Order: sequence, then structure tokens, then C-alpha cells
Amino acid sequence: MAPPTNGSLFGAAGSPFGTSASSSPFSFVPSAPKTSTPLQSFTAPSTSAGSTTTTTEQPVLGGDDDDDADTLHLKPAAFSKADKAKWKASGRTVLAAVSPVGGEVAAWITSKPSAAEPPAQPTGSKLPIPDRTIFFASPNSFPKAVQDLYAETYTLFISLQRIVASAIRLPADGRAAEAWDRDGNLISIDGLLGPPGAETVVHMRRLVEMYLDELAKLREAEIEDDLRVKFETVYHVFSLAEILYLPQDGRGEGLLGEELLDWVNAVDTIHINDQGNEIMQSKDPWSHPLFWPFINRCLLRGFFLPASSFLRTLSTHPHTPIAKLGLLLATHVSVLPRSTNTASYSLDHQFLSAHKMWLARLRAELAGHVGGKDRGKWLDDGTGGDWKAWEDDFRAVVELMEGKSERVLEESADWREAVGAWGVLVDVGLRRDDLPAAVGRILDQIPIDSTVLEDTIESALCSGDIVKTLMGCHDLDIWLAAHLGDVFDKLALIPDDEERFDTSLRDYFLLEYTDLLSEFPNHAGLWRVIAEYLAAAGDEGRNRLKTYIVHVGLEGTAYEDGAVTNGDGMEVEDGPAEKRSGVDAQFRHFTELRETCVELRLENEWRTISSGMADRLIRREQFGLAASMCMSAEDGHTLSRIADKIVDAYIDKGDETFLNLVDTLPAVMLAEAPAALTKLQLGPDADNSAAAATMVLFASRLACLSELRDHLLFAAQDAAAPAAAKLVNLLTSGIAPPALWAVLLALAVPPLEADDILFTANDTFELMRVLEDVLANAAFAEDDYLGLLTRCLARQGEKDGAQAARRRLDEVRLALARNLARALVDGFDHPF
Repeated sequence: MAPPTNGSLFGAAGSPFGTSASSSPFSFVPSAPKTSTPLQSFTAPSTSAGSTTTTTEQPVLGGDDDDDADTLHLKPAAFSKADKAKWKASGRTVLAAVSPVGGEVAAWITSKPSAAEPPAQPTGSKLPIPDRTIFFASPNSFPKAVQDLYAETYTLFISLQRIVASAIRLPADGRAAEAWDRDGNLISIDGLLGPPGAETVVHMRRLVEMYLDELAKLREAEIEDDLRVKFETVYHVFSLAEILYLPQDGRGEGLLGEELLDWVNAVDTIHINDQGNEIMQSKDPWSHPLFWPFINRCLLRGFFLPASSFLRTLSTHPHTPIAKLGLLLATHVSVLPRSTNTASYSLDHQFLSAHKMWLARLRAELAGHVGGKDRGKWLDDGTGGDWKAWEDDFRAVVELMEGKSERVLEESADWREAVGAWGVLVDVGLRRDDLPAAVGRILDQIPIDSTVLEDTIESALCSGDIVKTLMGCHDLDIWLAAHLGDVFDKLALIPDDEERFDTSLRDYFLLEYTDLLSEFPNHAGLWRVIAEYLAAAGDEGRNRLKTYIVHVGLEGTAYEDGAVTNGDGMEVEDGPAEKRSGVDAQFRHFTELRETCVELRLENEWRTISSGMADRLIRREQFGLAASMCMSAEDGHTLSRIADKIVDAYIDKGDETFLNLVDTLPAVMLAEAPAALTKLQLGPDADNSAAAATMVLFASRLACLSELRDHLLFAAQDAAAPAAAKLVNLLTSGIAPPALWAVLLALAVPPLEADDILFTANDTFELMRVLEDVLANAAFAEDDYLGLLTRCLARQGEKDGAQAARRRLDEVRLALARNLARALVDGFDHPF
């Protein structure tokens, strides 16, 4: 039995193979197990019955024995929670075997190795279902939504390679030929390869946006919460990379602040409406403890209109200085210039000039309102009272509006919020080249938590540390590392370290990703995806690809020995419809395989695949498909074997079987065989004479099959004259192998004895010459020249072996002599 191949293979949490969430799990520990569950070889004992189960949930990490163990909960349940002690007391246990390829696990119930006596058998004639079940599970499965992500983003990955490749401009000074190696791969030339142009970057950005669209689909997919959280982080990391390294204009000359702030608000959303409504429900909103923190948070997050609205509520405050200052600040916040207002500021310098003027007006009006009062006396109107706390709150708002870096760092909840506010409040002219220095200042004051992988990756990305970013992405998700590494490689951002590493960082991650796909139980359905990623992973990937594609071709088909599979990967008995379906699916598989090999320049590997599969198809007598594969591989030797097999079928089974087998051959191949033979005979390839000779041999065999088929069809339709002409052509043109001559001569007896003269004198002389060659050579090579005729006569009931063949040839000689006499007389009577 083979492991199931349809989706994830994990059951609900609970006891071994159980469904109770409160039961203790059964853990398969990668190292030596601490329990009495050893890992045996992958051979189930004879007591295991022939049923397999599949389950649908993901593995649960952790367990009672080892927090690092992969816990696989399978079903049907071996016991319920209440029966756990009774089940253990029965002397049974669970053994498991781990496949070295893919990590699939097979488990079965048996007696404990240390039990002195065999376990008591349950009453009744049958064992319980769990006791006669082999359980298969895979820790490397992923849900359907993730499979869809991998399948969809594969096409985007291929498009990205083609877009960048098409944008490469070769030099015009005669060095273009040096840009390619012998395998057709583009190699680096000084001054040739570098960062792509602005137009290419724009195209790359569009493809990355499509990556993000596919990731966004996982938000609504039915996946576990921890997986959803992980891919949400993947989305935010990829989105940040797009903002920083794939600018909309393709050059990165624009301002960065607003884009970064939008990203921060998307990553760390705040429920501003809920909080604002709660504050506004108070009789005096400014008395709410969250009033001032809410305003500061709105300013940091770029929500200036809500901040202005809350400041404007102070206009009804009973203390006049507070009411006036609140209205003043509300007015200025509401008109704070934004670089996104392209209608007013079509150019960056216009926005920067407007912001400078706004800041000057704010400071001037604020100074006029304060009137030169000392710190702590802004709100003092001579009526008394302690307004220092109010002044501190106002001062925080003013300093945020002025973009004071110390205040921004003090009020920010974390480093990410500070980064978002920096380009909108502190340095409104922030550009991409300025970001690493700004992030350095922020992290000095607000260090990240190094245990939070998301913060480590995103801070490294903002700091321009590409290698650290990619290493963190590798720890987070290999899909992210592979695809983001590919984007950075296209942008020429990954530093080379050829002295220490043979494989680039980008290629290493791509190879890791192909390993992940290869370990998936349904990896056979992803073979094209794996092949494309291997082809893009440098020299090491291409070397692996050559081995992998041959494996796919020779071992990847599920339609072996007439068996087909159902949707669960289980073998089923094949009826006529299933056989046709299997052949069609197999033909489609090899058609796609051939297209892939041609596209990836794997001609030698395709020849190997074709030859190997042709051998299998020949054994199954699927000669048509085998011939098509051999033709594409230019394997004339195996093609000749196919022709010989069809001839053998005619000798041993008769006309009907022969005609059916010939009809399986491609009609075009049969129709073009004579012309192809003539062309090959007239002009063989001098550079490949051995291969040309082999193809000539096959073309002659194919022409022989075509002519023999036509002869049999004409004879069956009583078309004696064309049937006789086909026989003469077979024996005189050299297309028939010498071993078949005796059989063809025996076929000539009925038309030779016909009432009409169907063979001319010249034709009869030629047949006589062939007959003499057969008899002369049979004297020292009887099997080679009389073997086929002997077998043909044995099928017809004549058991005398070679003697019967010689008697039949004597009949041929007599028939030829009689026909010659008649033809000569007819020639004298009708000279013209």
C-alpha cells in the first residue's frame, strides 16, 4: 500500500489516533523516543490489515514527552479517553516507521516487544478497525489554500524571469557572443549586467503586487490561525520590500513618508472610530483619560482630521486660554500639507515649500498667542489655577506638529510607529536613501525585540541589510525567502560572496523551496513547478533538474501495468473506460513533459526519458505511443524494435492483430515513411552517420509495415492487382527485412495461381531471384531466413518446422514457374 496523496494527513487532537482534544497526544519524536514506541523499518507486520486512513488536520507541535516533538493525531481512534488504561493493559502498543524521503510516517498497532505473552485478542471473528489498519501521515503537508498560493505564484515567478531577461541589453561592440555559455545560460560580463532600468522595475512592481494579491487570498481561506498569522506577516514583509525597493516611478526619487505611514497603519491597525466614539460620549471629552493620548496617536498615524476635530472641542472649554489655543492648533492641524495632495503639490519641491511655510505660520501664531510667557505659564490668565499639566499636554501636541524628533520617539508605541511618523512629521523630505540613517537613530532609542522575528526582518529591511533580511525570511517562511530573494537578486541588491560560497543566496533559497515542494505528498502534481524553479536556481539547480526530470519521466506516471488511480491515490481495477482514460492522461503527461524539456533545453534528458518509457510501452504493446516518443527522441534503434515487434505479432497472431497494431501508429508517420526513407538514402547526415543509418533502418521498417498493411487490406477486399503490386514492391525495393522474405513469398502463391495474370514476367523473375537468395542463405542460416515462415506455418497447424517451410517454398517455386510461363505466352500474344 502506498501513502495517500490527497491533501493533509493529520487527525484531530487526542489520544493515539483519537479525536478527544483533552487526551494525551502520541508523539513521534525525531530522535530516539522516550516512550516504548520504537521506529522500525518501513515494513508492516502481517497482523496489519489492508485498510488505510487519511485525516485532514495539521500537525500539532509539542506533547507530554518532548516540547520539540512533532505530534501526529490520527484516526480512527484506537481507544477513547476513558479506555486508555484498559488499552495499555491489553499489551498493545503502536509502532511507527518514517520514510527517509519526504518524512511520511506509517504506524500500526501490535503487541509490545517486551510483553511476555501476546495480547488478548478481542472477542469475535474480526479485529477492531484500528488494529487492522495501517495509518499513513505526513508532517510536510500543507492545506489547499497554500497549495493554490504555490501554484499561482509559480506562474508569476516565471513571468518575472522572462521580463527581466527580455530587458537585458547586450553590448553592441562585438561582445554579445560572450554573454552566453555553452548551455545557453546568460553569464556576467563587466558592464553588462547590473540594476534594471526604471521601466523594468515598474514591471517588477506589478508582478510583486500580484504576489501580494495571492497572499491576500489567504486571509479569507480556511486555514489554521497560526498559519494565517504567519502568512499575514509574510504579506507585510513583502509589501514593505515593494515600497522600499520597487518604487512606483521605477527610480525611487519620490518622497517616502506617506507610503511608509500607510504600511505602518496596515500592519498595526488602530480602531480610531471606536476609541473616538467612546471619548466623544463623555460630557466633556477633554476630561476623558484617553483624550490627549488619542490626539497624539492620531498625529503619529497621520489621522490629522480626527486630531483637529478633537482639538476643536476645546473651544468650549471654560478656561479662555485653553479654548483659544485648542482652536489655534485645530486650525493648523486641519491644513497641514500632505505630499499625497498632488492636486495642490504636483512636484515634491512645491510640497516641501508649502510645509515650510505652514510650519513658519504655526510658530508665528503660536508665539503671538503665548506672548513671550515663560514655560509653565502659557495658560495663565491671571485668574489663578494650576494649568501646568494642561500645558504639558499642549506642548506635546505642538512638538509633534513641529516634528521634534525627541517628542516623536517619546510618544511612539514602538519602533515601527516611529518610522511611520518620521517621514510625515520629522523629516517630510525623507527619501529612500535617507531611511537607513533615520532607522538607525530610531532603533538607538527604541530597540526592537530580537525574539520577535517579524520586527527583526522589517527593521533589517528598513536599514538596508538585505542579507539579514533574507536570513530572517528563511526562518519565517521559505516561500518568502525564495521569492523575495529572487526580486532582490534581480535588483542587484544581494552581495556576492563567491570566495566562501559556491551557490548564491538566491539560488540557495530556491533550492530549499524545491526541497519543500518535493517533500509534499502530492509532489507528483507539482513536477512542472519544481522543474521551473530548479532551472532558475543556477548551476546547482540545473544539475539537479537533469536528474529530477528523468525521474519524473521514468517514475512519475501513475498508469503502470494497466492500473489507474482514483482521487485518493488508491489503485482500482481498470475497465475499458479507465484504460482509455489512463492512456490519454499518460499521453498528456508526456506531451507536457516534452514541451518542458524543449523549453528548458533538456534534449538529452528527453531522449533518455523517451527511450526508457518506450521500453515499458513496448512491453505493454502500446506501440503507437512508444513510436511517437522514439521519434521525438530520434531513437531509430528502438523504433526498429517496435517494427520488429509488430511483425512478430503478425507472424504469431495473424492479420487482424497486425492491422490493429499498425493502426495504433501515427497515420502521419506511416504516410511519410516512404518519402522519409528516400530522403535519408539520398542525403544522410555526414556529421552523424551512425544515427542517420539507424533512422534509415527504421524508415525502411516503417515503410515495410505500411506496404504490408496495404497488401493485407487489398487482399481482404479482393483487390488482387494492387495487392500483388504491393507484394512485388515489398520484395524488390529492399524495405522488407530478409527474415520476412520467405513469408512474403508464401503470400504470393494465391495471386500467382489466380486466373488473371497479376505478375509480369519481369516481376516473376525478380521473385525467383529472391526465392533463390532465401534458399541459398537458408543452407547455412536456416533460422534467420526460414524462422518466421516456420512460426507462421506452426500457427496454421503445420508442425514439421523447417521441413514445412521448405515444402511451402517448393510450392512458391512451382507457382512462379507456372506464372512465368503464362506471362511469357501472354507477352507474345500482346507484345504491345
